[in-house]
Amino acid sequence: MRVINVKTRLRKYPILIESGITEDFVDHLKKNFSGFNKVVVITNNKVFAIHGQRLKELLDKGKLESYIVVLEDGEEFKNLESADYIYKKLIDFNIHRNDIVVAFGGGVIGDLGGFVASTFHRGVRLVQYPTTIIGQVDSSIGGKVVVNYNSIKNVIGNFYQPHMIIIDPLLITTLEEREIINGLAEIVKYGIVFDRKILKILEENVDEGNDSRLFELIKKSVFEEIIYRCCHIKSVVVEKDEFDLGYRNLLNFGHTIGHCIEKAAKLEEINHGQAVSMGMIVAIDISVELNLVKKDFKDMIIKLYRKLKLPYIIPQLNITDIIGGLKYDKKFTSTRNKFILLKGINKPVFYYNVSQDIVERCISKNMEQA
Repeated sequence: MRVINVKTRLRKYPILIESGITEDFVDHLKKNFSGFNKVVVITNNKVFAIHGQRLKELLDKGKLESYIVVLEDGEEFKNLESADYIYKKLIDFNIHRNDIVVAFGGGVIGDLGGFVASTFHRGVRLVQYPTTIIGQVDSSIGGKVVVNYNSIKNVIGNFYQPHMIIIDPLLITTLEEREIINGLAEIVKYGIVFDRKILKILEENVDEGNDSRLFELIKKSVFEEIIYRCCHIKSVVVEKDEFDLGYRNLLNFGHTIGHCIEKAAKLEEINHGQAVSMGMIVAIDISVELNLVKKDFKDMIIKLYRKLKLPYIIPQLNITDIIGGLKYDKKFTSTRNKFILLKGINKPVFYYNVSQDIVERCISKNMEQA
């Protein structure tokens, strides 16, 4: 088992990474926590249909007083209405601060479950237990717990570090291809911004001529190495800038435009990873426009995109809606915008006050034509 010990101002906590760790899930709860009486697992109907029965068996076998709250699947359910539903359940179960909330699902469940755990009784114990690639390599780590509001992504939330993260790479082998692509976009982000070895591993382990290549990739033992590398990078970044005041903004490469694409699509038609995938290409084009990188840099990234089936053409959305979403970006102020751009592989740079003309032009050139 690989263990990453994260040390932040709010809390120290372990990230446990091991294929098959699910079988020892209850043992790890008992080993890492004392004095708890109840465990509440928050999940969604899609995850529960696949893993729910086994999870119940493990909880029962461990003789824990446990409850499972099942929500609808989808980004559109990461809202205050869902949070209210969970609060009512926690009150019904008579949950106290010493008890444990387990967020068992993808990024939506991790964000929502974490938000609820952070605010119920001013904070109950939280275990992030991601079942998707995007959850395992990114969203479960770092303590950002949020909900959407009025189709504005991640606008209500706070920082609340988990007490433990459990990552079982076997869980992702049940994902549909769309969800694999969702996670691969974040992995490529880590490779472009922080660790070119990740890109090399992807290049060497994906056979472009094989249509089932993504399913085969995530079953390879080397994919656990990719997960570990991403987790390690994220933990180092979080330790340097826990509250996202500067350095941690680098993790938002591709997210600035990506979140706007998600909002323009009403958080339903395009998932987070797909939007980030497109957003990274727009950010690269802005970098080219500003003479930070040469055009062949984009060609190199597109070649990898094609191997990984990552989308790089934005659907026919209203460009005014996309641009309008920029005003909600947390890195922006009323007088200044801030983009994460590139001077090359693993050479990110903060760039301020990019003109709207350039942004619009780079979105337009990557948009599907009628």
